[in-house]
Amino acid sequence: MISIDTIFEGYFDCRKNKRSSSSALEFEVNYEHNLLELCEQINNRTYTPSSSIAFVVMKPRPREIFAANFRDRILHHVEDLAMRPLLEKEFIATTCNNRIGKGTEGCVQYLDAAIKECSQNYTKDCWICKMDLKGFFMSISKSLLIKDIIAFLKEKYHEANKASIIWLLEKLLSDNPETHCTIKSPLSYWDKLDKNKSLFHILKDLGLPIGNLISQLLANFYLNAFDHYVNITLSFKHFGRYVDDFYIVHESKKKILEAIPLIRKKLSEVGCTLHPDKFYLQHYSKGVEMVGATIKPGRIYVNNRIVNNAFQKVKHLNKMKCTVANVEKLSSVVNSYLGFMKNRSAYNIRKKLIDSIDRKWHSYIYFDNNNFKIIIKKEFRQQEIIKNKLIKERRKSYAIARAY
Repeated sequence: MISIDTIFEGYFDCRKNKRSSSSALEFEVNYEHNLLELCEQINNRTYTPSSSIAFVVMKPRPREIFAANFRDRILHHVEDLAMRPLLEKEFIATTCNNRIGKGTEGCVQYLDAAIKECSQNYTKDCWICKMDLKGFFMSISKSLLIKDIIAFLKEKYHEANKASIIWLLEKLLSDNPETHCTIKSPLSYWDKLDKNKSLFHILKDLGLPIGNLISQLLANFYLNAFDHYVNITLSFKHFGRYVDDFYIVHESKKKILEAIPLIRKKLSEVGCTLHPDKFYLQHYSKGVEMVGATIKPGRIYVNNRIVNNAFQKVKHLNKMKCTVANVEKLSSVVNSYLGFMKNRSAYNIRKKLIDSIDRKWHSYIYFDNNNFKIIIKKEFRQQEIIKNKLIKERRKSYAIARAY
């Protein structure tokens, strides 16, 4: 059986960055009862995933996102806390997506260091090859993933709740969220998506929903054998991957080209294919773009597309009315861009981005000039407003109940 302590641990881990959402706050008002109920459902094997919210984001390119209900996200964190310590031991160091202390920044730094080492501090020739997988998340075979991850857990996981962890993981992975979701974007947005990039149009055994924590973690696991193959079997020391983007840095252009058919064959074993239009092979002096950064000898810039998107987003937000929901959106979007630019040659860009925020927002926010960060004034934080409202409603209902 899974213990209530395990569920509580998943809950506190989940709510770290999600406390301001309405579903999280609604859950929090009576969280002890809700967690006990969730624990009983798992141990009684009656738990089923709730409805997700489906929407399409348009930038940097159209992508379908499924946001799980907060109660389900708690269980994603329960699974993550159980599996991550074991999986971290299996991954190569330069697999960067959804890993603590790595992420996009780690990927950029690894690639920059690889170029510097391979070129012997920019004094010798070396080549950079960057490739992309076509429709990666939608090409993942759920049956193959479930088989492999369950075999892995049976071998590596030795806690008393092993049976429940495996049962719950299979339940989460077997779910087809597209069959019971709430659509939040206009249906016309899906017309802009390729059919092979939507759970609504692919085979039921294929695809993981982009947006779930365990989707990100298990996507790394799904390609772990491929990472080791390129890194060890093909002997490419300077290899790294971020989700479906990966790079090879090597002093021999010929060796890289000879490896492409072998890479293609290895990927086909798990149903993945290289994107035919996203192949880059150049001398290191030409520079390379990776996860929004442009890496050149001795310097790293923010990609022009990222900069343009940031200013366009602020321009759009400046036209919106000053509401609590919109100020939360402004803070989230701008801080995301500022954080990404933090370790780039982008001091002036960050300053200009903050200066471009309309003065009408200044009543709601203030600026941390040391860290280039927007902070919402406490009285305007959506988390506080919704939480207080829910508590008042709860007290009112209790008062009515006592009166009867």
